Amino acid sequence: MLMRLGTAVFVMLTASGCVVAEGMEQPENEELDSVSEAQLDPGMLTPWRLYTATFSNGQPFFRALAIGGSGVGSYQAGTEYFYVSTANLQYLGQKSVTFSHTDGSGTPPAQSGSQQFQLPVSSSWTSFSSDPVSGGFRYKSGNVQLRIATGGGEITRLTWYQALPLGQNPANLTPSGTFAAGSGAVTVPSGSAGYYVDITIP
Repeated sequence: MLMRLGTAVFVMLTASGCVVAEGMEQPENEELDSVSEAQLDPGMLTPWRLYTATFSNGQPFFRALAIGGSGVGSYQAGTEYFYVSTANLQYLGQKSVTFSHTDGSGTPPAQSGSQQFQLPVSSSWTSFSSDPVSGGFRYKSGNVQLRIATGGGEITRLTWYQALPLGQNPANLTPSGTFAAGSGAVTVPSGSAGYYVDITIP
């Protein structure tokens, strides 16, 4: 899961909890705590998991290959490899994005993309009460959201968000299904805690 993202996008979710509501007043942002968790879950029982993000018009957005605790071939353990179809970034904010994933063993299939970058699987989820990031293109599915910033025809920053009932820790994300395009700030409903990972693409 996009900056040294503090998400990419992209999803049946293992994190359960409340849907993030829109348009609610929140107090000043305050960093409460952080928990080291994966952005995109590499899977527990297989060496790798390949995430595919596709725009609703059928055009490819990106693929992200998440490698688990052991390296596979030339792929390093604990690393996410992103392959972006930059020609289709024009659809951001206009089309919804559908996520799916495939688990595999052995050497992963070769991938290609006009933009390629690597991110660590494990990043720190930081608590927030008001959205610490603005701009870009925001996508939402249930209690999980993704903000994507672009520049120079490429992805420049990824921010993943999740809202959970108070007392629950953020969990790995396994995005699947449709993420709808949204706008404005991410807000956290009463009785829930918000967490985000914000990464600037190297």
